[in-house]
Amino acid sequence: MALIKQRVGIEPVLTPGGTGQFDVLVDGKKIAARGGNFITRKFGAGYPDLNGIVNEIEELRASRQP
Repeated sequence: MALIKQRVGIEPVLTPGGTGQFDVLVDGKKIAARGGNFITRKFGAGYPDLNGIVNEIEELRASRQP
């Protein structure tokens, strides 16, 4: 979350979800989610790449600039 705030300048909001759920939403659009299968999730894996998420947010914001 600190990386999002530092690079993009916005304050992320955390909202509780289901067990093991990890979705990243920007303006209501899902841009990333936890993947993998039961075994990878059981061992704490499957999370999306943080730098990739921040890059996606930056691209979305840049495309919306007038």
